[in-house]
Amino acid sequence: MYANNLPRCTPEEAGISSMQVMNCIKALDHDLTTMNGFMAARHGKVFAECWWAPYSAELVHCNHSLGKSYTATAIGIALKEDRLSLDEKMTDVFADEIVLRNIAIPAMMKRITVRHVMTMTNGMAHHPSMSGDWIENYFRTPMAYEPGTHFAYNSSGSCMLGAIILKRTGQNMKEYLTDRLFIKIGIDPEHFVWLKFPNKIDAAPGTFALTEDNLRLAMLYANGGCWNGEQILNPDFVNSALSVQIRNPYAPEQKDGRCGYGFQLWACSIPGVFRFDGGQGQYGIIWPDKDLVIAIHEGAMAPLGPQKTLDTLYDHFLLLLQNEPLEPAQEDYNALLQLESSLKLRSDEPNKLRLNRSFSGSYRISSGDLDPWLSVAPPGSSDLFVAFRDSTKEVRISTFELAVSDEAFTVTLDTGATFRASWDGSLSRSFIDSPFPALGAYAATARFIHENMLELHIHWLNGWFETLICFDLVIGELKITTKKLRLNVDENFLVYDATAAAIPA
Repeated sequence: MYANNLPRCTPEEAGISSMQVMNCIKALDHDLTTMNGFMAARHGKVFAECWWAPYSAELVHCNHSLGKSYTATAIGIALKEDRLSLDEKMTDVFADEIVLRNIAIPAMMKRITVRHVMTMTNGMAHHPSMSGDWIENYFRTPMAYEPGTHFAYNSSGSCMLGAIILKRTGQNMKEYLTDRLFIKIGIDPEHFVWLKFPNKIDAAPGTFALTEDNLRLAMLYANGGCWNGEQILNPDFVNSALSVQIRNPYAPEQKDGRCGYGFQLWACSIPGVFRFDGGQGQYGIIWPDKDLVIAIHEGAMAPLGPQKTLDTLYDHFLLLLQNEPLEPAQEDYNALLQLESSLKLRSDEPNKLRLNRSFSGSYRISSGDLDPWLSVAPPGSSDLFVAFRDSTKEVRISTFELAVSDEAFTVTLDTGATFRASWDGSLSRSFIDSPFPALGAYAATARFIHENMLELHIHWLNGWFETLICFDLVIGELKITTKKLRLNVDENFLVYDATAAAIPA
């Protein structure tokens, strides 16, 4: 680890039995999710931790909107440094940008404050577009409610908070937080990934962190903003963050999405419990009164999967926690350690058909696009993460090679990157040079659907992302269907089609 390792203890020392923790871990692997990583700590000591291989402790994972809590923390530190005020008007902070874009601001919008953005009470009629000039889009979105009176989730507003940090400090959020937060609480800034918009501003939904990074941030909040005796955040800010700033019983989310909202985080259905929350179940659970924190990375099917994970945590963990340590139970603890070390993802379906080596060869894309990279695409949208790709590596794939051998199936792109996939369904971690800096961890398998149809299944291990590419060989031409997982029951895949012609040897 970058800083001193967090101390460890047994679950019994933390007030819960090892058998109960085992039951919780088993129950977390429910039918609406694929668990990736899990950690729990109490009184500053980790008492449960596991990853489902090929995920592991040292692998950064997409946070989605859990990253908003890092953004809120940057705002909290800037408040402590007197660089801004929660009561400042957004139109004052961005006065120059508004003039430059010649935007006419309605009277109601002039009353939006930083506090309103922090609590998702911007008052806008709909979510501003986050594509193109998202700063202009924010201020051109019509108003529907008096600011501060109505909760409506607004990721664009969270990105505006990042723009405030850059304006007021001259630093992007990761740069600003490196000395003020990361190094102090033990997060390695070189390992932490924070993707940028094309305008070079750090993106609120663009963080990739270790499970332990998120646990450490939750510990900071559970401890009132104090770490090793240093007050990183003002206690009043933390108290406000961990309180219901706006009621939202009308919100479209599931049960725990209607319990109220604080500062870029959510109240839970257990009184006094709050959470950092990212799409598909990226959680940082904070229970200050019990000094308990939990961090989870997973791939839960929306809309019901994330709530099922929370309910599992409540029923098998939080509601069983005792205030005092339990009697030691070494045999049970040893069984827990064995379970934690043995967890792994379910294997893909192995290939059961004869290998058709006629797929081997070089091909040129004749129509459509071959795009295997990780993707984030909620229902009804295109790939939101395209904007975060490294432009120097974002090259359209024109040619590629396929190789079918007894050992593996390989796909080599004209960029020089090669995917290697097993035939037996086993998931072994590899790394490929992708358009996302430092985000190339993957495991891949391949199988024949029938003699002339071959499927490549890529698991992107810096998140829950998956890409399935089907190669259909028809008289020397490949028909290619690429499906990217959305993890949403209403529309589960983003689909691309392409064709490729064989290049004569």
